[in-house]
Parts: sequence; C-alpha cells; structure tokens
Amino acid sequence: MDIREFFMLLAIMLCTLLCYCKSEEQLMQLSRDEELEIENRLERLNKSSVKSIKTQNGDTYDCIDFYKQPAFDHHLLKNHIYDSQIKPSSRPKVMTNEKSRNDVEQISINNMFNNETCPSGTVPIRRYTKEDLIRAKLFTKSYSARIRSINLENASFHHAIVRTKFDPSKKYNGGWTNASFYTLDVIGLQYTSGRMKLQNGVDSIQAGWTINPTLYGDSKTHVFAFFQILYIYGFVLTSPRAIADYILDERHPGTVPVREFQITIYRF
Repeated sequence: MDIREFFMLLAIMLCTLLCYCKSEEQLMQLSRDEELEIENRLERLNKSSVKSIKTQNGDTYDCIDFYKQPAFDHHLLKNHIYDSQIKPSSRPKVMTNEKSRNDVEQISINNMFNNETCPSGTVPIRRYTKEDLIRAKLFTKSYSARIRSINLENASFHHAIVRTKFDPSKKYNGGWTNASFYTLDVIGLQYTSGRMKLQNGVDSIQAGWTINPTLYGDSKTHVFAFFQILYIYGFVLTSPRAIADYILDERHPGTVPVREFQITIYRF
C-alpha cells in the first residue's frame, strides 16, 4: 500500500466514524414537539399524594389515590370500576420437580418498602423527573434504530433464549420463571437484562430485571415490567406496597447463595 492509498483509506475510516457519531448524536436529541410531549406527560404522571415514601436508593414514591393513578388517564380505562374483592377463580399451578437448594436464596419483590406501606385505597407511583422521561424517550429512539440493524451473528450481541414451540392448537394463559439476577458492567449504550416475555402477534408483555444506563441514568439492577414501551399507561397497580421498578441489591456473578425472584404472568 502506497502513501496515497493509505491516506485514502484513512479518510474513508474517518468519514465513516463521523457519520456514525452524527447518527448517534441525532438519536440522542429531541425535537420541540417531543419536549412538549414530555412536559405534558410529566404533568399527568406526578399527581397530588397523601403520603410519600423514600427508598434507601433515593427514589421517591408517592401514594396516589387508586383511581388517580396514570393508567386511568387512558380513555379506555376512564370511569372503569375495579373491585378489589374480586379474586381470580383459580391461580396457575406451578409444577416443578426441582428441590430446594442451599445455594439459592428466594427473595420477594412484593414488599420493597420494608416496614412502610401506602394507606389503603392508594398505590405507590414513582415520582418522575423530566430527565427520567427524556432518558426513556431517547432510549426508545436509539433502541428502535439499533434493533432494526441487529445481526445475530454480530459478536457484540449476546443472547440466550428458551422459548416454546409455535403450535396454533395450544393455548397459553400465562407463564412463570425464577429469575436470578446480577450486577454486570455495562457502558455507553449497552444494556443487559433477564426477562420473561409473553407474545401474541405484535402484542407482548415482559417482566424481569435490567441494567440500562441510557434508560435509568445509573448502572443498578432494576426490576421492570412493560409492553411495547416503558411508562405507557396500561398498567393498573393494585397493591399498596409492590412496585414495578425497584432497585435490587448488588449481586455479582459467582456470589453464593444465588439470589432470585419469581415472575408470574397469567390471565384470569
């Protein structure tokens, strides 16, 4: 390679790098309409509360009247009546041959406020900041762009999946899994998660844990549940003590006992 070819190759590499940086920069910017949308959403999310609870991680949860939670802002749920006394006629039977193991510690994510709880008739809603919603919007934009270009043969994309076989004759009403969780190192636009996903065509619901600095602004392990996009108004919270985006304690690979929690999603 002579000097002319070398400089030509260098120019092409620099041009490619600049184009890549520019595309990433564009993904991380919001339009004026998107900013207005975020401001309106922030107003709808943060409502007057009867009590506030601060977790040891610094997050604040406001105890909101059950019918004033964000889910009921959706036009399909307005004027909806929920009877807390109605219970499912039957719960899914969990069948397993696994015996209890000394190296596994089960934790509950149904009471993450220690000894505190919201008053009866209210539910805990995380107090969001404008920065939270901006990160959510930017993550959605960057994730959508990256997911279209994912190549499963790419060495930078690692996945392990266990799935059911497609069979139109079978009907699934739900599923469950024990999810072990870890605090892993991720940087930049990287993220990692362990989750269970139920999907029917384009409709899906997911739950599990994730480490996502772009979305949360930290490198902690968060419990999450969502369908399509995070912070959508579709979830109706019914418990005064359970929260869907709690931060789990640090847990590094190789630590014994392994800590895990059970995820159950079912229809009734």
